[in-house]
Amino acid sequence: MRIDEVHFNNFRKYVDTKVQFNKSENDMHVVIADNGAGKTTFLNALTWCLYNEEPKIKNKKEALPTLNTEVIKNSSKDKEIASVSIHASGEGYKFIFKREDIFRIHSIHSKYYKNTGTREEWLDQKFSVTEISGNNHNVCRDKDECDYFVSSFIPKSIKEFFFFDGEQLDNYFLSSSNIKEQVFKLSNIVVLNTMKRRFKEKLSKLRKIGNPNGEADKILNEYNALQTLIESEKKRFEQLEDAYKDKGDRLDHLMKHLGKAPSLEDIEEKRAADINSKNEFETWLHEKKQEVLHLIIKESPNIFIHNAFKKSLNLIDLNKGESDFYLFDESILKDSIQDKSCKLCDRELNDDLIKIIQNKLSKLVLISPTDKILQKNETYFKNAQSHSEKYISKQKKLQNEINFFEKKIEELEKQIDDAYTAIEVNEYQRESINERDELLRILPGKKSELNCVEENITELEKKANKLLKNYERILAAEKEYAKVFAKQNLCKSALKVIKKVEENIMAETREEVEKCTTLNFFNLLRKSNTYGSIEITEDYEVKLYDVDGRLALSSASASEVELLALAFTLAIHSISGFESPLVVDTLLARTNGVQRLNVANACLDISKKKQLLLFLIDDEYTEPVQNLFGEHHISKYVLMESESEKEILIKSV
Repeated sequence: MRIDEVHFNNFRKYVDTKVQFNKSENDMHVVIADNGAGKTTFLNALTWCLYNEEPKIKNKKEALPTLNTEVIKNSSKDKEIASVSIHASGEGYKFIFKREDIFRIHSIHSKYYKNTGTREEWLDQKFSVTEISGNNHNVCRDKDECDYFVSSFIPKSIKEFFFFDGEQLDNYFLSSSNIKEQVFKLSNIVVLNTMKRRFKEKLSKLRKIGNPNGEADKILNEYNALQTLIESEKKRFEQLEDAYKDKGDRLDHLMKHLGKAPSLEDIEEKRAADINSKNEFETWLHEKKQEVLHLIIKESPNIFIHNAFKKSLNLIDLNKGESDFYLFDESILKDSIQDKSCKLCDRELNDDLIKIIQNKLSKLVLISPTDKILQKNETYFKNAQSHSEKYISKQKKLQNEINFFEKKIEELEKQIDDAYTAIEVNEYQRESINERDELLRILPGKKSELNCVEENITELEKKANKLLKNYERILAAEKEYAKVFAKQNLCKSALKVIKKVEENIMAETREEVEKCTTLNFFNLLRKSNTYGSIEITEDYEVKLYDVDGRLALSSASASEVELLALAFTLAIHSISGFESPLVVDTLLARTNGVQRLNVANACLDISKKKQLLLFLIDDEYTEPVQNLFGEHHISKYVLMESESEKEILIKSV
């Protein structure tokens, strides 16, 4: 199926508009619009017409009516209609899908309304499918039959692979739960589920055929109650598991993008500690400087003449080295020579001793008065020097402490400045960081809860199996048990077979999707010197390997991931058996440069086999993309608001 035409009639800002998508070698049609110029409305119109859904409207209750507001304001009719028609064709058939919203128009003159004028009241909706065969037009208006016609071309269950947002394509595709869901849909497991449900119901009825004394019934009731509880716990487990996986995936995503970024609380705490330490060091520094100041004031005289004391003692030592006598009083020596008797010990002096004293006296006379004074004050000088050296040593120690405190303060100031920088950087990531920290906090508890539920299920199943064995033992003794037992075994065997078939079908479908995705990817990629293979695991995770067998998905560029997602989408198209158009919004938004051209070339390849409607904003439709598409004569349409901003116009370029 391909879309030939789309007709709008008073659908939001599309008043009376028709767009034709003529087929050519490249069946690709580009619709270009800036944000707010009607692109979203166009996309919503397609899904609204087919499925009565507008996926790009988040809250339908707060959305404007489908009917054009200017029509509501200026209408002179009692009723007005908003409609969208899609003309589709294929080999040997043509269909027109048309959906209409019917409104009654009221005149409003009331104090209860903010503005007077006219208001719309939705009355009804009509959906029809017209089959065109030659000159015959067969119109179908029955809802179920009309929905059947739509499903025969694009089933509602997999419509997101025919109408999707390119910006969300890779995120949706990389989710294992989404992939599993689509494989499930493609496998038509729903039929097997119906069979399982019916066999379980039959088995449940058979188990109610018990012993007349009621013992088996009692056990059966207890068993059924346990089964109900087990099913409830399993549903709870699935919900918890899905929530845990979603939160785990989100945490992996945040950890990948944030790396080891610390929390703002940790940064603030470290910065506060550094500020506190800096204040303490500054206090100590001030105290040490005051101590030095007081020391200088108190000991400055001794400190200032320290060198004089040192030079005096050196001079005394020098004189000591040059003389071989101790200091004597000159008058004592002269009196001893005159009286020939020592005035110190009263010893009588002979001529030899007198000569010795005279020799000493002659040398003593040669010593200068200054040297004599220095020698007399030697002890004082030594004490003064020792005192001043103590205070100089203390001053040096204090200065070393001051230097240490100043260095620590400088280091802490740098750390504080770095913390401010980190805080400013992390402010832009505050929400992500807070979310990461919250996930790190709650995930262990969620895992523990999940394990508890799983353990509880195991224990309940053990108990249920024990009850079932007991029930079967009692029932076997009863008269009609043989027949009942045979029927039960038949149901059990059937359930086992269905389960096995289900597993085989799911595995085969998964393998087929994997095979088709791989083939499509390497066809779109245009090169195979980097990547070697693609795998969809039994857990429905997509793995991309390089030519050497290494995992490479995380290293793939944005365009390569998009091509992989497109390959998967095309695989779904192929396996589903529905040859329907591909409608993509903002496919090129997340790429640029060469990557954008690679995706654009892939679109050209796709359009040779399948109709492709590509909706782009101006920023995506760059000059290189224009040149590329222009070479292949791609049909292009531009959406723009009228000068009154009340209508969207479509121009073919």
